[in-house]
Amino acid sequence: MQERILKIEGISKAYGSSKNKANDSVNASFKAGEIVALIGHNGAGKTTLINQIIGITKPDKGDITYFGKSFVQDTKVARSYVSIMPQLHAPISGVTVSQAITSIMRIKGINKKNIDIHLSNILQQLEIQQWKDTVGDKLSGGLRRLTSFAMTVASPSDIILLDEPTNDVDPLRRELMWNYLKQLKKKGHIIIIVTHNLLEVEQYADRYIMFNKGKIIKDMQTNCTLNEFATNLLTVQTKNLDITKDSTLPESLRVESLNDNKYAITVSNDQMQPIMFWLVQMLNEKKILNYKLSPTSLEDSYGGMLDE
Repeated sequence: MQERILKIEGISKAYGSSKNKANDSVNASFKAGEIVALIGHNGAGKTTLINQIIGITKPDKGDITYFGKSFVQDTKVARSYVSIMPQLHAPISGVTVSQAITSIMRIKGINKKNIDIHLSNILQQLEIQQWKDTVGDKLSGGLRRLTSFAMTVASPSDIILLDEPTNDVDPLRRELMWNYLKQLKKKGHIIIIVTHNLLEVEQYADRYIMFNKGKIIKDMQTNCTLNEFATNLLTVQTKNLDITKDSTLPESLRVESLNDNKYAITVSNDQMQPIMFWLVQMLNEKKILNYKLSPTSLEDSYGGMLDE
């Protein structure tokens, strides 16, 4: 049986006469049963890529294939396999939450019995039953976002694209959204998410792809992140000590001067032993007044990752 893999091969896209490419020779693959996060600064090329996957935007060169079928050559094929939740709110003014979700399933050709089952399930999973008969005009931004999410995943396609899905959503229902995506992952769906919420990436995604200036600069499993990059942050307040000039510190430390004689020191795992020895020595000499040591997150490492 052929393995279900979405392949991105040499995709490039530039808008107008711009010399700066939104995507620049992008190569990537996405397999069934995986949640992949696309991360990077605004304008890095993330949304352009997902728009090309579903056929909204046509690449200048390269191909996107699934089961050997080209999404670039036939956008109807793309849309038969792909669902997308765009960055903007769904246009649901004048229709209720239930009507909005139901309409998408009707477009997909789902029969009424299954529509009712899927609708009841997604309303329950996201805990939004009480708003099912509320029109879009009267919904908060978070509930409009949840409705858009439900429209995308209630009867899910093989490939699910989500552009910043948890924006404006309260923390409780963010977790419900991710739990639902984990269920779809177990069922073998390919899930690709554009997000700036790196803490969620670290907690829920299997893998992340980092974009910068249209290119992929990192493609890694999230469980490797903290081992690959600096993993601890030591914050100290000193007395009669300029850490930036302290020659007894281990080499290759990233030291940032804050204020009021405070410093932030980024420490990798293999530097922990010497830095702790140094810290105890400075405390004994009363050159450090207080300190705090905590693990860094993917968000703390974000800037440094782009600089590498």
